[in-house]
Amino acid sequence: MAKLEPFGQIAIKMGFCNQTDVDTALEIQGKLGQEGKEHRLIGLILLETGALSTTQLIEILQYYEHSGRVPSLEDDISQN
Repeated sequence: MAKLEPFGQIAIKMGFCNQTDVDTALEIQGKLGQEGKEHRLIGLILLETGALSTTQLIEILQYYEHSGRVPSLEDDISQN
């Protein structure tokens, strides 16, 4: 099976956000984990910080759907 491209890299490739936005979201995600809080998907963090719109988030999820595989929680944790 083909390797799933990380959500943040697809968001950048589609021109929806930049590397700084993704890095910030990953820092937030890591900090939440260190604090023992519930894991947050990077797409939701990008949405909450205003780096992505709801429409853009949906477009990225549709990209995954058309590629034949929807990202799972395990993908998000292992690849980001």
